[in-house]
Parts: sequence; structure tokens; C-alpha cells
Amino acid sequence: MENQEQLLEEGDRLDKLHRSYDGDGVVGESYLVLTVGASLIATLGLLSNNNAVVIGAMVVAPWILPLRALVFAILIGDRKRLIRALITLAIGVFITTVLSVGLGTIARANGLLIVDSFPDEITARLQPNIMDLGIALAAGAIATYAKVNPGAVSSMAGTAIAVALVPPVCVMGIMLAAGEFDEAQGAGLLFTANLLGILIGGITVLATREPYFREKLRTQNHSRLPLLIALVLAFVVGEKLYRRYEKHLYTLKRENAKERIESGIRAYLKQRTATFGNNDSLELESVSFDWPDYWERNRSPQLQVVVRVTDPTTPSYKQVQYIQDRINEGIKIRFPGLKLQMQVQRINVTVVSGDEVIPESGKFDLEQILGQDIVRNSSLPKAESELAETETATETETEDKDEIEIEIEAPTPAARSN
Repeated sequence: MENQEQLLEEGDRLDKLHRSYDGDGVVGESYLVLTVGASLIATLGLLSNNNAVVIGAMVVAPWILPLRALVFAILIGDRKRLIRALITLAIGVFITTVLSVGLGTIARANGLLIVDSFPDEITARLQPNIMDLGIALAAGAIATYAKVNPGAVSSMAGTAIAVALVPPVCVMGIMLAAGEFDEAQGAGLLFTANLLGILIGGITVLATREPYFREKLRTQNHSRLPLLIALVLAFVVGEKLYRRYEKHLYTLKRENAKERIESGIRAYLKQRTATFGNNDSLELESVSFDWPDYWERNRSPQLQVVVRVTDPTTPSYKQVQYIQDRINEGIKIRFPGLKLQMQVQRINVTVVSGDEVIPESGKFDLEQILGQDIVRNSSLPKAESELAETETATETETEDKDEIEIEIEAPTPAARSN
């Protein structure tokens, strides 16, 4: 008798759970209005680079509802409910894509969307990585847990913000409007990762928490097949995201090392070398680095130094090679295996002056000159013709820039032995 009562109570609880998901996958007026509103808010927020507005769109977006219905349909093996949830979600994605493409086209036509200078809110969603998939898995699990546990309903807003679905689709539409199809692919990859993360995270929570769903998943092919498809898609997407993560990690390490090495070399050249630090015939203009990106990791970095010289033979090959060797000796202590190639760009400066001015008294008294009241007009030529007649005698310090680029490569071991 007691077992019978427990079964009745369990059956009643499951019936309530079924009824609670009935409205989540339906295309109703509220779903359409919220989808249009979230799409407009998110797209305008992205174009105006307004983070608060984009967050507001995340909270308004209703797409978590069909996703939760999809999780439930997969677990109980309800094909009709599953198809209905997919159609509902697809309608939302279609509406958002069309609206974002339209607004992006208008923004581009009016100069509000510049291809070479996208707002930060847009660029932040163009390069997803494996961490985004992890966030989506956690957020999907929490969203489903909040559905079956009334005490966790307050977490829904935070979940919607943590794993946004509408903003990536809006960014994808904006990129399509801008003609940036590779960037649109990145935003689409982020949306796919979030979608699959929510789906798999939700299935995991329900199957773990409810023995009823575990049994359905174990015994029904209608439940196992969609889950298997989702896992395969998540693996494919995860592999792409992991490659992007490796690129992101490489960039972080490179920028950190670059900053540390640059500051040290700049100080070394100016303070500890006579060639670049204390040379009247040479002025150090700039120091920069050409660091290989993720796809060129087998190429050695180049140290580029721009100098202005009055002696076109300075610095010489031997001076550059010597400094390059000293720099690499210092670098290998902290960065084993790293070697820089030093490249010097010489800008030859020719100084042209008039005849030396010899005062009648034999010396200048600048203090007396500066203390006099000088009438500005009387010290200037009266006409341009007079200036042209005496141009050869008064021309001073005109620069004739002859750019000479010298690429110095470290000699091979064979060359050194010779």
C-alpha cells in the first residue's frame, strides 16, 4: 500500500513536470514579441558599443524556453515535441538574423559601421574559444536545474546573461551585412557552441537528478540518438574552438614576452652601447619588433631599429652583428631557444649650411641681443623675391632622406667556421 502511494505521488509529480514544459516550445505572441525586441535591442547595443544595452537584450531573449523544451523532448523520446521546439528556435534565429542584417546594412550605408573599426562589443564575439563551450555547459545545467527546482528560479536572469544566444546571432547578421563572411562564421560558431552547451548541460542535469529520465535515456532509441548527434556536433565544434583557444593562448604569451623583451632591449641600446647610445653621427629614432603570429611560429622574430645618421656607414655590419649576438645571449637565459634577428634601417641625413657667420666685433653677445627690442617686420625679408635671390646663402639644415634598409641575418655555423 505504501509503495502504491509512492508510485501515485511520483506519477503526479512527473505529470506536473510534463505540463510545465508544454508551453516552452510553442511559437506564441509573447515569444515573437520578445524575440523581435531582444533582436533590436541587441543589434542597436552592439552597433553603439553599449554593454548595458546588450546585457538587457540577453535578459529579454526568450530562446532558453524552446531549448529547455528540447532537452525534455530528447530525454522522454517525444519526437513531436522535439520537432516543435526546433522549429520554434529556428523561427527565432531567422527573425533575429533578418533584423540584424537589415540594421547592419542601414548602419553601414550611413557610416555607423566601419569595416576596419568594429566596436568592442562586436569584436568580442568574433573569436570564440573552448572556454565559451565550457561556460555554455555550466549555464545550460543551471537553467535546467532552475526549471525543476523552484528555489533556483532567481538564477535564470544570471544564466541568460552568462550564455547569450541572441547577441552572437546579431553579430553574425551584422558581419553578413558588412560582407565579412569569415567573421560571421566566428560569431555563428559562438552561437552553436552556446546552443550545444545548453542542450548537453541540461540533459546531464535532468538525467542525473531524475531516475525516470535516466531510465528513458537507457532504454529508448528516440532519446539516445538526438543526444548522440548533439555530442558529435559538440565534439566537432569543440575541436574548432580549441584551435582558437591555442591561438588566443599563444597571443597572450607572445604579448607578455614581447613587452618584457622590448623594454629591456630599448634600455640596452640607449644605455649600454656606444653605437646607439652616445654617437654624434647617429640618432636612435625608434625600436620595434616584428613578432610572428600564430600561423608563422617557425619564423624567428625580428628586431627593427630605425636610426638617422650623418655617416652613411654607421652602424656597420660588424656593429649590428655584435649587438645582435649580445642581445641573444641575454635573451636565452630567460627565454631558452628564442633568438632575434636585428634589422637596422638607416636614414641618411645630409646637413646643408650657409657660410659661417663672423661678427664684426669678433664675438656674439647673445644676452645683449635678446635684451633689445626687435621690431618683427624689420627682421624679415620684404618680399619673396629677395628670399629667392639669397636662398643659397641662407639655407640651413635641410634633410635629404635616403632610406637604406639593411637586413642582418645571423651567420650559419658553416659560415662561422669559414
